[in-house]
Amino acid sequence: MAKHASPEVTPDGIRNIVLAMMALTVFVVAMIASYAGAFAKPTLHHLTVAVAAPEKVVDAIRKQDALAVNEVGDDAAARQQVLERKADSAFVIAPTGDMKIYVAGGGGRSVATAAETVGREISARAGLTAAVEDIAPTSAADPSGTVEFYAIIFISIGASLGATAFGYIMGKVRKPVRFLLRTLTLTGYSALLAGVVTVYVDAMLGALPGHTWTVFGALWLDAMAVAGAVTGVAAAFGTVASMLLTLFLVVVGNAAAAGPVGRPLLSGFYSTFSMIVPQGSGVALLRSIEYFGGNVAQTALVTLTIWGASGCLLAVLATASRLNYRALYERFAGRCTAHARSEMDRALLRPRLLSPAD
Repeated sequence: MAKHASPEVTPDGIRNIVLAMMALTVFVVAMIASYAGAFAKPTLHHLTVAVAAPEKVVDAIRKQDALAVNEVGDDAAARQQVLERKADSAFVIAPTGDMKIYVAGGGGRSVATAAETVGREISARAGLTAAVEDIAPTSAADPSGTVEFYAIIFISIGASLGATAFGYIMGKVRKPVRFLLRTLTLTGYSALLAGVVTVYVDAMLGALPGHTWTVFGALWLDAMAVAGAVTGVAAAFGTVASMLLTLFLVVVGNAAAAGPVGRPLLSGFYSTFSMIVPQGSGVALLRSIEYFGGNVAQTALVTLTIWGASGCLLAVLATASRLNYRALYERFAGRCTAHARSEMDRALLRPRLLSPAD
């Protein structure tokens, strides 16, 4: 019986294995560093509060570096600021001397906790009795308010991996027909991802109930934004560039999405990227739909649309440039071939020169 030939171990093979091990190790360390930097020690950096209180109290609150104050006239205006997402929390001092602290758990449990802590400290220093009310609470199936975060980051990972896999299977976008096929494939795949995740988080888990179609639309748009961007970058700049974009989205984008730790508690680095990366916009859009009646959803919608449209534009330009290059090449090659044939015909038809012997 013939024995199976064992693969030869070559220096190039050993080098490739070592490089792969090093690259994967760096990736793991980068993921740990990113998540640890964003979530390990959350610190309040910037909290916007609506305040309805005597001028002296408002001035005292303004002096706190981490707080930005929106002064309002009464209790109803303060509540409305939180519901419209113009403020993360609201402090209202009633004529009776009590202090109401309005928080929004749906905007991030950690942010609500930080706002409550700050409000209680202010009320204690002023000698007031504090009462806390959550006016945008999370569902009973998701008390921590993190399901929307996990839904977005994992659907984004699935979209980027799918775009990469389809690119490998279907090849580069060189013709309009293939571009159309890739577009339809990504659209259908994004819809599949969004549909399955929507069924799970809504019907099965019950974490994001009551807005089935809008939740599906938000998830589909996020998947299309990520998949479209990865596909467009790959078509225009190559596989390495798309891999770098995917790494950026996974390492930085997921941590900047402001999930377990809300944006007011993120460091300046992650807070800057929070509304730039599709994951941050996706989380903000889901929270706006589920807990705030769609208020301030426009920014997230525009950001996700820009990501997807930019990827589509890059793919279109790459396809058009390849078509133009091929047309120019064929025209040039045709001219060269015609010229060569013409020269050959002239050589064959040219009369022979007589030798002196003749």
